[in-house]
Amino acid sequence: MTTVSLVTICFPQTTDSKILQEYITQEGHKLEVAPRPPMAVTNAVSWRSEGIKYRKNEVFLDIIESVNLLVSGSGSVLRSEIVGAVKMRVYLSGMPELRLGLNDKVLFESTGRGKSKSVELEDVKFNQCVRLSRFENDRTISFIPPDGEFELMSYRLNTHVKPLIWVESVIERHAHSRIEFMIKV
Repeated sequence: MTTVSLVTICFPQTTDSKILQEYITQEGHKLEVAPRPPMAVTNAVSWRSEGIKYRKNEVFLDIIESVNLLVSGSGSVLRSEIVGAVKMRVYLSGMPELRLGLNDKVLFESTGRGKSKSVELEDVKFNQCVRLSRFENDRTISFIPPDGEFELMSYRLNTHVKPLIWVESVIERHAHSRIEFMIKV
């Protein structure tokens, strides 16, 4: 009977449930020839299988943002923020490395470029596939993507946002049985 090392010197080599399910089964059986451990167990890229092939290589990138506003009773904006996420659908052959650049304020300040078109990202959260050391060095998002659909990153921007749609309402009580609503958009 052959065992595959999923733990080395008391440190787990992988915690990915898909990979562990290959080795943890409900029924026991003896293998005549031990298979070679999959690259997902031995390689640092556990989120993408080797040998993926597509006729047509495609990448779709969606940026989804929502605006949160806190408005006072007088109608002035007290606080505004944008909460966003970068979602991707990746159908690429092999083990591609993708790079994505942002107009990040930290990068613009470090290179001496103007700040007029830069943004200050806060609460940035990356998918496990992103090479964090590369992002900290040169602010480039470098990654080997998982196959299919996933969220690459999420972020928040504290910035003054002028609302695209403004809704005002006035409520008047005329009698015990009559209320008048006036809504302007």
